[in-house]
Amino acid sequence: MGFMALYCILCLVMPTLLHGEITLACVREHSPFICVCTQDLVACSVINSSECDCVDHPLSMPQQQAEGPGTLQYKRLTVWYTSPLNVARLLNNSEVRHLVLVKCDPTEEELPPLDHFVVRRLERLSVSYPFLRPGQIHDVVLGREVGAPYHEEARIAVIHTAVLAGKAELKAYTVKTEVDSKGMMSFPNVFMSHEGLPEMSRMFVTFVY
Repeated sequence: MGFMALYCILCLVMPTLLHGEITLACVREHSPFICVCTQDLVACSVINSSECDCVDHPLSMPQQQAEGPGTLQYKRLTVWYTSPLNVARLLNNSEVRHLVLVKCDPTEEELPPLDHFVVRRLERLSVSYPFLRPGQIHDVVLGREVGAPYHEEARIAVIHTAVLAGKAELKAYTVKTEVDSKGMMSFPNVFMSHEGLPEMSRMFVTFVY
């Protein structure tokens, strides 16, 4: 996009750098945009058109997200955000192997109306709140405690939206659950699309909260 500057936030105090070519989603109260950047960026800093190629990414309605697969599919995705609700809407039913969440404001948010969101095939989750809890980084390798292999395709993460609000501690546990002939799991309150996942009778499910 030909913007002179795209702002996630006006502060330039976070020292963490993102190295190499990255895919970055910037999620605010308005429509998020997704960028491919070829240079190192300071987290939550100004995004310049000379460094990144950005496009708007309209959010789907919650019902559409529950019934169909998400539109995001990345091996690694970094998300800078000030709107936890829109992050949950953006990522629900997405497919990301390594997800990095960075909260770009200093306030501890109230929980959004969505209880959780689902990320398919997630292997690693990194979360930081540099303006709320400087220096603290949560890094979770999903399924490690049960020996879930990285090549296992039938896996999902159910992430509680409290993770987006600014938690001092993150916890995760993984279970291997049965999947019936209709693709339904034993968690009736977890809604996800099975489109694009292989046919299976069991699935690794990791709950992050």
